[in-house]
Amino acid sequence: MVKSAFLCGGSVLAVAASLYGPQAFAATATDTATTPTSVAELVVVATKREEKIETVPVAITAYSAEQRKLMGIEIVQDLANFVPSLNWTDINDRIYIRGIGRNSDNLNNTSGVAIYYNGLYYGANASVELQKDDLFIANVEVDAGPQNTLHGSNSDGGVVNFVSARPTSTPYAEIRTGVANLDEEFVEAVVSGPINDNWKGRFGANFTEERGGNFNNLDGPPQGGGLVLGGAGNTEYWEAQLQGHYDHFDIWTMLSSGDFAGNSKGAAVVGSIPDNFFLNGAFSPNSFYGLCGLPGVPGTVNGAGCAGGPAIVPGSVKTAPITANLFPGNNPGNLDPRNFIQEFNTINNQQRNYQYSLDATWHAPGVDVQFLGSYQQFHYVLEFPSGTDAGVDSYQLIGAQSVGAAGTCLFAGFSLASCEAPLTISPYGSFTLFNEYDQSWSTELNFISSGSGPLQYIAGAYWWHEHWNQPVQAGVEPQQTQIANPDYILSGCGTLLCAAPPNASDAISSENTEINYNSYAGYGQLSYKLNDQWKVSGALRYTLDDKAGWQDWRFIIFDDAGILGNTFGQSVFGSNTPAVDITAGAAAAALGKAFPGAGVTTINAATGYAQRTLSQSTGAITGEADIDWTPDPSLLVYGKYSRGYKSGGWSTYTIIANPETLPEYVDAFEGGVKKSTGQYTINADIFYYNYYNEQVPESLQTSTGQIVPTLGNIPLVHDYGFELSSSWRPTDALSFNLTYSYLSAKVSNGGACLEDTVDPQAVLPGASIPLGAGGCYANAAGLAAARAAGAVAQSVKGETIPAATPNKVAFNTLYTLSFDPGKLTLSGTLIWKDATYYDIFNRPYALAPSYTTVNLRATWTAANGRYNVIAFMNNVFNSLGYDGAGGVQEGTPAVGGTGDILSTPTLVAPREFGLQFQYRWK
Repeated sequence: MVKSAFLCGGSVLAVAASLYGPQAFAATATDTATTPTSVAELVVVATKREEKIETVPVAITAYSAEQRKLMGIEIVQDLANFVPSLNWTDINDRIYIRGIGRNSDNLNNTSGVAIYYNGLYYGANASVELQKDDLFIANVEVDAGPQNTLHGSNSDGGVVNFVSARPTSTPYAEIRTGVANLDEEFVEAVVSGPINDNWKGRFGANFTEERGGNFNNLDGPPQGGGLVLGGAGNTEYWEAQLQGHYDHFDIWTMLSSGDFAGNSKGAAVVGSIPDNFFLNGAFSPNSFYGLCGLPGVPGTVNGAGCAGGPAIVPGSVKTAPITANLFPGNNPGNLDPRNFIQEFNTINNQQRNYQYSLDATWHAPGVDVQFLGSYQQFHYVLEFPSGTDAGVDSYQLIGAQSVGAAGTCLFAGFSLASCEAPLTISPYGSFTLFNEYDQSWSTELNFISSGSGPLQYIAGAYWWHEHWNQPVQAGVEPQQTQIANPDYILSGCGTLLCAAPPNASDAISSENTEINYNSYAGYGQLSYKLNDQWKVSGALRYTLDDKAGWQDWRFIIFDDAGILGNTFGQSVFGSNTPAVDITAGAAAAALGKAFPGAGVTTINAATGYAQRTLSQSTGAITGEADIDWTPDPSLLVYGKYSRGYKSGGWSTYTIIANPETLPEYVDAFEGGVKKSTGQYTINADIFYYNYYNEQVPESLQTSTGQIVPTLGNIPLVHDYGFELSSSWRPTDALSFNLTYSYLSAKVSNGGACLEDTVDPQAVLPGASIPLGAGGCYANAAGLAAARAAGAVAQSVKGETIPAATPNKVAFNTLYTLSFDPGKLTLSGTLIWKDATYYDIFNRPYALAPSYTTVNLRATWTAANGRYNVIAFMNNVFNSLGYDGAGGVQEGTPAVGGTGDILSTPTLVAPREFGLQFQYRWK
């Protein structure tokens, strides 16, 4: 693709740095003309001070702007390909380092990888995916392993830090434009330079548009692409910087904004979809049952779902031009995973996004006093239909067939004619609406030693404040007007039916959570150089995380015989069939009770919502200790211990009995070696973690049949691996760059047995159901009883945690041909990613197969440095690659059966190619 988001770090590919003179910028770099001559001069800020990368005892991978340009590292997936043990799932905006990250889109589940922008915590802002390419970002730095001491509570997996290209000391301007397949084009520009003797500034902006799509919608426009969150559409980004210097005082400030408006289609759907009246976990009739009213459908493979269901009025089915029954298993994705049916596109927007950063430093004798401050806000909107669509707009069900059948309907006061009239089912337009309203700010004060003595120190205090509001409406059906006007029945009122409060969301499930989050910390780090070869360091941090707010939830069902029987369905009430508010029943396990982190749940009579307060305070002492040995200036050997911590939270998409999720902790042991000479660089490390209370998504099926997403804790994971970044330059014109990682992250103690709602019968390969003392069931009879009841609990001991790729290899070659007018740099990259599980249940539906991709790139640079022309082709052989995988159970499995399991892999981009032009004035 031409341009896209730039989220996380790259590899230290040393020879490229020394050969091509990449620009390297630290947090306080002052001029974009800075050009180190070797990788050892690449400056990073992992320890909050500027240091050469080869001298820092941290497993760091980093890329300069020039390296990224030459190698074609433009989007997050490119970075994930090269950085050892880094995993990225585009459509879910999730990043992992060594298996630690964020497993849910619930804001209460904070990412375990902290994203920093110019040394300031960036929180959950989706704009980290926007156009922060090498025109705007100088260095990207990835620090693996717990970084909590200097980088806050939510960095038990590591830190990704973006450092902006800063204002220049001389006038400078650059403009770039480009086109690519999928009907994509972009334009961006920056201007920079001095304002007076003390101040200089920089302003830049980007606009990108993509009108094509990676997925082929058979009933509408194409969807998906290479922009934000696997989508197409348009993105906008701008920034304004001001940098000043007065005597001993430096100040830098930036205001930026990044909005996008598009769609998103990263997940394919593969598998058979039944024609059942209700799909598994649904609470209103679905579009696939409407296929039963089309000629010949009951005779298809999936037509069995039509048998015994309610009668469809002949000729009442209204459809789009292409319907699902035309394909094997009612699913065009079975022929091509990039084909799908959807009658309207996903809406994937971010708006009103602003971010302000301030870095002010007073250089006193022997110490720098630094103040860091930030403010940001955004409103993120995701509106998406079901991943499966039958292409049916509406159909009618036959009403009551006699006076006797309509008895209850007549008793409720309706006319016989309306009781016998058909009920119109309008599944068209059903979607989930997901909003995030977020505001945050941070303040940090650091005292950083600046002398040359053997003792060095950092001391600081930190305060992060975030306020979020996350309303989520699932099963929004605006055409099914009954859902907007539900009723209470029987015990809900004094008569058979009475009106419940209006349901303004038009949704089956409506939930909202509002939280204030404050994180306070104090920390200090000391290092002492014993002699020229040995140095010891230690650090401690105390963090207090305080979260408080409220949650409410409402639950409506429509024509659901599974819960209400036929008494209030179309066969009795006909066109009068009500939507029924069953919030009190669905939240019964929590009503009138308080739980850890949650107040007493009550029903608000005016709104119909179940509601409760939420409050949690957690804290931790974290720290690290390391010893460094430098026998010569080109070699560093280090060993370290670090303690990681991530704050707890709640499960909040529904109201369940106990919503609290405990904090995570990591005890990490690491050893590493860094060796750099004029021709080669080898950086390698090994690590071992005890990873406690990993926060993972779990699901449970309630007595009402609702599949409830929750967050749980896995008591103990053992995590270990090996990482390598290496480069070799045999000649001035040729370099080879290799990164490799091996990772094992398996559950040692899984705690209580869990239900896999995708395979509730627990019959897929890999299911583990230990019996006896300490097992999931006491004996075989207990297991058989659970299986007959429809839900079998399984052990997850020995499972690999989500997104922990066992092996990953990236190999890049750069070759430069020099001519009088300029030079041509050719880049070839091969990526191999091992098969990866993306669910705590390691089952076939959750396994992303291994894949290989090849990328090619050519960069022409004029001799005077004024312009570049870049041609590229990514995924040359159009490999079907996966950056995620999941599953959905659409049917109700028979005892000992698998039911109808759909796999939902998220796919990397297909073949992409394009042309870019860059011109600069300086």
